[in-house]
Amino acid sequence: MAENEINELRVSVCICAFNAADRIGLVLEALGAQTDCTARWDVVVVDNASRDETAEVVAKGIAEYVPGRARCVLEPQPGLMYARRAATNEARGEFIAFLDDDNIPAPDYIERLLDVLCAHPHVGMFGGRVWPEWVGEPEPLGKAVAFFALAACDRGDESFAYRDVTGGPAGAGMVVRRALMQTIFEEASLAVAVTGRRGSALIGSDDTALVVRAHQLGCEVRYEPSLVLKHRIPTSRTTREYLLKLYEGIGRGQAALRPLYDAKARNPLLRRLIAIKEWLRWLKGALTGPTALTKIEYGPLAHDVHKLQQRQTLGRFRQGLRHS
Repeated sequence: MAENEINELRVSVCICAFNAADRIGLVLEALGAQTDCTARWDVVVVDNASRDETAEVVAKGIAEYVPGRARCVLEPQPGLMYARRAATNEARGEFIAFLDDDNIPAPDYIERLLDVLCAHPHVGMFGGRVWPEWVGEPEPLGKAVAFFALAACDRGDESFAYRDVTGGPAGAGMVVRRALMQTIFEEASLAVAVTGRRGSALIGSDDTALVVRAHQLGCEVRYEPSLVLKHRIPTSRTTREYLLKLYEGIGRGQAALRPLYDAKARNPLLRRLIAIKEWLRWLKGALTGPTALTKIEYGPLAHDVHKLQQRQTLGRFRQGLRHS
């Protein structure tokens, strides 16, 4: 590899953190243990209005694990999309690799990421595998829905390009061309319409909003299984109570996202009709219970999973009605 290639900054690893004092040190430690030690990547931590000792822990972690390679910035506006916009403004790499504050990259994560950039020089967005790492003993329901609701992802051993407009990586480990992110954030209304998580509020689908805009802007969106992260999930996120709130947040996020790719949802009257259709879907589910497919897939957990799905539908109805 030529000297200029070794010293060329390609990737800014951006960690969006909220009240992460108890976990972000592990993320910085994992970045400090990467097999790639070149100057081709740096680290940006965005402290998104944390109210704990996140700033102090980050400062200590940077000094201990990634000195000279990392910096921390403050984003006072709560909301993951606002944090990602701050990261985009601060990043200097050609690509941004977004990590959540509980994502532990494999030791060769950066090395594999740089390999993908060489193999696919025109890619706009990509992501890989995200495996759950349970902190404590998870509830069976949480384990059952982890690959839908808890940001776990494994789509097999073969790389491929997504074709559907909503098909793409999860936010955990999402790698995006910085110029693409800048283009997306020029749309000032996006962060307002789809804020993502705001502190402890569980509103979802902001990741999908980025995916949709990448497709609409003509970018290649890929799955690359060589990129591996572990997502640390505490048992508190596997309880029925937490998952009910999470599923409603996912539903609300889906309704907020829909106008980005569905012209009908941009019409106030049709948007109300869509919301009513969601209510009818919820009513049907309340009367019939879990589908045969849900019973086959989840067995004894089918009725609990059905209640989560019902709450997701209710979230789409409530959000759709709110913006009608």
